[in-house]
Formats: sequence, C-alpha cells, structure tokens
Amino acid sequence: MKRLNYLFIGLVVSCLLIANHNFFAQCKPKAIVKGCKSNITKPYKYNGYAISEFTFNDKTQKIEVQFTAFQGQKYRIVFCSSGFEENVTLNIFDKSVRVKNGRNKLYDNSQGIDNNFWVFEPPKSGNYYIEYEVPPSTNGQVKKGCVVMLIGYIEKEEN
Repeated sequence: MKRLNYLFIGLVVSCLLIANHNFFAQCKPKAIVKGCKSNITKPYKYNGYAISEFTFNDKTQKIEVQFTAFQGQKYRIVFCSSGFEENVTLNIFDKSVRVKNGRNKLYDNSQGIDNNFWVFEPPKSGNYYIEYEVPPSTNGQVKKGCVVMLIGYIEKEEN
C-alpha cells in the first residue's frame, strides 16, 4: 500500500511538471546569452550577464534593478528576453523609484529594435536604474519569463 502511495504521488508530480512545462521552462539564460552575445559588437568586449526573472500573473508589476557604470569604461548593455508574448516595458532612469523628485527617464524600449532585444549605452559613469513593467499574462495562466542583460565594455582612453 505504501508503495502504491509513492507511485501515485510520483505520477501526480510528473503530470504537474508536464502540465506546467511552460511555467518552469521559460527562462534559459545560457541559451539567451548564446543567441544574443553577437550584439556585443567590437570594440566592446563581452564581460558577463545579469538575469531578471519575473512571473506573469493577473497583475501588472514593476521590478527595478540597478546597474553601475564605472569611471574609465564605456559600456554597451544589451537586453534580450526569453521570447514571451507579453509586452514588457523597459525604462532606464538616473535615480531609483524611491527618489520622489528629480527622476529622469534616460531610455525606454520604444527606442529598441523589437520587444525581445534592446540596447543602451550609458552616457557617463554612475548608477542607472532599470525598471521593467511586467503586464498581466496574456492568456490568464501564470508563467515565468526573464530578461538577460549582457554587459560589454571598452576601456576609455585617458586624455
């Protein structure tokens, strides 16, 4: 009887994993990096990536992440998504959402190529605040998605 219970639990878990394959399999950062890395073009050198994962559910969400551009380097930041149907908005500001006054938008994804690929080159050193606005799921089902931020840089020449 105990063995039958374990078999039943295993079967239920397997069915749930298969049914929710889209929920778990939406974000494959290594595959996204591989497909998007060619957008870090010369003279920039690829330096790494950061991933922002989110869940599409029944509510709009805003997620903020920070990027620091160090003095003496010039950056090319490439954003690539996991190919979701929803239109995620990407905005970059000079200050955090926690700052009430004087926050300036420096970039939004309407300047990008399409909904799955965006490029930003920080104009100077300092902190940049990337805000993703994640809309509700288009089909009403909870699912995961992500945006991978690839970082390229070049050393600035000293004058």
